[in-house]
Amino acid sequence: MTQPHLVIIGSGMAGGRLLNEIIRRQPDRFRISVFGEEPHPNYNRIMLSPLLAGDVTKQQIVLNSHEWYAEHNITLFAGERIVNIDRTQQSLRSHTGTELTYDHLVFATGSRPAKIAASGQHLNNIFDFRTLEDVDAIVNTAKSAHHAVVIGGGLLGLEAAYGLAIKGVKTTVIHRSGHLLNRQLDAQAGEMLRLSLQERGIETLLNTEVNSFHGDTAVNSMTLKNGDVLNADLVIVATGITPNTALAQTAALEVNRGIVVDDQLFTSDQHISALGECIEHRGETFGLVAPIWDQADILANRLMFSTDTDYSTKATPTKLKISGIDLFSAGEVNGQPHDRVVVLQDKDRRAYRKLIIRNETLIGIVLFGDVQDGNWYYELLEQQIKIEHLLPTLLFGQSYCSGLQDTDNSTHHSDQENQPDTALTGASL
Repeated sequence: MTQPHLVIIGSGMAGGRLLNEIIRRQPDRFRISVFGEEPHPNYNRIMLSPLLAGDVTKQQIVLNSHEWYAEHNITLFAGERIVNIDRTQQSLRSHTGTELTYDHLVFATGSRPAKIAASGQHLNNIFDFRTLEDVDAIVNTAKSAHHAVVIGGGLLGLEAAYGLAIKGVKTTVIHRSGHLLNRQLDAQAGEMLRLSLQERGIETLLNTEVNSFHGDTAVNSMTLKNGDVLNADLVIVATGITPNTALAQTAALEVNRGIVVDDQLFTSDQHISALGECIEHRGETFGLVAPIWDQADILANRLMFSTDTDYSTKATPTKLKISGIDLFSAGEVNGQPHDRVVVLQDKDRRAYRKLIIRNETLIGIVLFGDVQDGNWYYELLEQQIKIEHLLPTLLFGQSYCSGLQDTDNSTHHSDQENQPDTALTGASL
């Protein structure tokens, strides 16, 4: 029997995870071809920050080598960009002229770095922070840089700033919100983070944005929207990501912010599926690993066994990859006026715990400094366990509440069982 041809557009982490799930289930089910714009096999994009910091090498972050693709009879077209899809003929063509037909097509085209409105971005030494090539260029420029500016105080921007600071480059983070990691932390925890970064040589400018960059051929300064002028000879723009939907739009698939998919991850064409950062599901887009891993699992089951399992989103914990700074966040950050909010704070030790409770269940976790109970709190949140009986000691953590849980016959698991890898699942792609 002829194998149906499965074609995956995108050789990043989403596409790579789908391949692993397919091979784990039934490796000979499909003839598989993969197209990737980058001239590399699949690598761990989460590790670009440690790569910039010099903690790992390029070889160490490769997930699936060229040899791996060959071993599993998967044809990888590395460095080939798909430019045309004919949905009627179920065919596609790359920019090099490669033409293939498919039985089923999967979009795993990922995302593009979000752009800022500042003028002067044509100047040299202004970089995105998204690919191996970006890291190479930043590392080379940092060797002679005097002052680096990172635009964006999210996870990726702060990790990039740390990577530059430990190389001895004076580094400033510009963030348009009132505190860092404003999607993951509240103002109190954000201030603790700012102080911790300052101790590591990273300055922060809040509540402002860049209006324009200046220089002859390379950037040497910038003007902020508040009128201040800041010198800089290396700039990283890390203000987030936007779904890469250009090819899907060309193919006339339904697209809003991302490629629109249903609960089974079908696009508007039943011969085409999509997953990862390029999609929009029930109005939501994705930038963390954990939901994309769930999508790969559900899509692999459908492709291999015709199993229709509805995809649904859930809270995902986040963690910052900066040595010596421990934080953990999941669910809502600020809550609603009617929520019960309990806080434990030690400013001198820079330790902070905030739990948000609604209808006797935990719906938000913000931890800074002391995160040892993060996974336990996350389990309570994810499983929506009733916690009213735990409230007297809930802020003090699992060890103080274990007796109360046992009395209540709660279905609690130990830290070693069924816990998410927070360093991975909460990582930004």
